[in-house]
Formats: sequence, structure tokens, C-alpha cells
Amino acid sequence: MKKSNLTGLLYFIIHFLVEITSFYVLTCYIKSPYVWGLSLLYDFAAFVPQGFFGWLRDKGLRVNFAFWGTVLTTLSLVLLNFNVNAFITVIAVSLGNCLVHIHGAELTLRSSAGKIAPSAVFVSGGSFGVVTGKLLSSHGVAVPWILGLNLLTFVPILLAERLKTDNEEENLDSYHFSNEKLNAVTVIALATFVVAVRAYMGYGIPTSWNKTELQTVALYCSMGVGKGLGGILTDKIGIRLTALISTVGALPFMIFGSDVMEVSLIGIASFSMTMAVTLALIVSRLPRHPGVAFGFTTVGLFLGTLPFFFFRIQSVLTNSIIITALTVPCVIILWLICAKKPSAAVNRNHIEPQAQKGDQP
Repeated sequence: MKKSNLTGLLYFIIHFLVEITSFYVLTCYIKSPYVWGLSLLYDFAAFVPQGFFGWLRDKGLRVNFAFWGTVLTTLSLVLLNFNVNAFITVIAVSLGNCLVHIHGAELTLRSSAGKIAPSAVFVSGGSFGVVTGKLLSSHGVAVPWILGLNLLTFVPILLAERLKTDNEEENLDSYHFSNEKLNAVTVIALATFVVAVRAYMGYGIPTSWNKTELQTVALYCSMGVGKGLGGILTDKIGIRLTALISTVGALPFMIFGSDVMEVSLIGIASFSMTMAVTLALIVSRLPRHPGVAFGFTTVGLFLGTLPFFFFRIQSVLTNSIIITALTVPCVIILWLICAKKPSAAVNRNHIEPQAQKGDQP
């Protein structure tokens, strides 16, 4: 297995475990009178600072943020166990989540020679962890069990560090997914807008069929599968075609599947593929700043979810109209800012070295 793919797989596991802890902690406060404020605090602290920490890594600060982020998530479970102030506990877990995220994104981007799949696989692990953490908390699993799971995170973190290569800068220069006729500011701004729309639609997609725990698991699993698949398809068939599949192709399934789980899940998985598309676009224009590039996507996520802290639209018809109206500009934007050809065609001469026997832990 290539080093880059193995790194992506290890960080899939890391992301899965850190989200279990994060959403276990958050779900424990679901009946708190301050749940609104705690949730908003979590989203802000987990998403917004990632660009700053990514910038520090880009500037050469070689601190293992994933390691220290896991220390913070471990601390949050200790605080939860001893009933320490909820806001302090949520700050600890959200900042820990933030640090793990940005380290994983930067490491997977640096390890791959122009392929976005390893980073997409890393991100996809979060969806599986979110629903697992919620279920473990709602079913009353005790904190020590979650603490044990959380401590396991240190193992893949340390293993992933052993897979670092010496050609990181060369790898970063291999991302060619965006339309190079457009300037970097335009591509980054428009891609971040698409991220915000994806985050908003993630909350607004009609899912009246979602009434049982098993259906909730299926919902989050479809999101995770879609994120990973988006990266794989982007590398295989090109970013522009993947973008069309994840927007135009997803729309009818999302709209007409509001009452039919199987149809809806296809739409949700398809639209989730835009995660890989937007990350590939931004990192293509910020090749020497992968941490900052990933930070733009997380700021977009926060901005997209922010409206739902203040109002929610209950009407299925209204939601469907909004989803359709938002999808149209996203299709146009992605068509304009995506490269016409697969990045592999642009950079055939750069072949990622295969992992040697001694490279694997």
C-alpha cells in the first residue's frame, strides 16, 4: 500500500475516534439549559481556528498537533467525569478536535503526490464517529469506556508520523485541480462559498424518513461514504465530472427522497462528495499552505451551519426550493473553477513512490 493511502487510512481511524469523544461529550449536555450556547461554542472553536494552526504548521512549526489535541480530548473526558463546568469541558474537547483535524489534513495533503483521496478518506471518518459518539452517550455508556477508546488514538497518530516522506514540498506542487485561468482569490472565495452551501444543505435536506437509530446510522454512514468516494472519483475521473455528479446528479435524489430512505441516501452520499472537490480546488491554489487551505474549508463549514443556530425551516416544500436554488449557483461555480482534465493528466511524470517493506510500521 502506498504511504499516502496508509496515512489516509490511519487518519480515518484517528478522525473516527476523536469524533466519538467529541460527540459523546456534546450529547451528554443535550438536556442542559445551555445546550444552544455549548453547541455554538463547539462549532466555533472546532472549526474556525483550524486555519490559524494550519498556518503555524505551514510556517514550519513542527508540533504534533494531533498528539496534543488528543491530550485535550482526554482532558475533556476527565473534566466531564468530575462534573467540571460544561463550558470549560466543551472548550477542551473542541480545541482538541480542532488540533487533530488540522494535523491530519496537513499530513495527508503533504504525503500525497497530487492525489486528494487520502485526505478525503481521512475526513470521511468523522461522519462515522459523530453518530457513534451520539449513540454511546444516549445509551449511557460510562465515561471510562470512552476514555479508553480515546487513548487508543495515540497509537495511529504515532504510526502515521513514521510514514512521513522527504518529498513533501514536491508533493504539494502536484495539485492541479483548479481552472488556472482564474486567479487564486476567486477560486478560493467561490470554493469556500460552495463549502458553506454544502454545510447549510446538510442540515436542510428533507429526511422525514429518519425516525429510528438505525436510519440515523445509515444517514451518517452515507455522508461518510460520499466524502471518501468524492476523493477517489476526483482522482480517477477528474474533478469537473465529479463536481457535476455531486451536484446535478444528487439533486433529484435529495428532493424526491424526502420520504424514501434509499433514494435520499443516494442524494446525500452524492452531495457529500463536494467536500473532496472543494478541498482539492483550494489546495491547488495554496500548494505551499495546505494547513491554511484546509482552514478555508472549515470556516466555510462554520458559516454554513451558523444560520441553523437562529432559525430552522420546517416546511419540506420550502426546504426543497431552497436546496434547488442553492444547487444551481454551485453547479455554475464548480463548472467554472474546476480544471477541465483530471489532474493525473496534467502531472503524469510525477509518480508517487511506493511504500517499501521497511516503511510500514
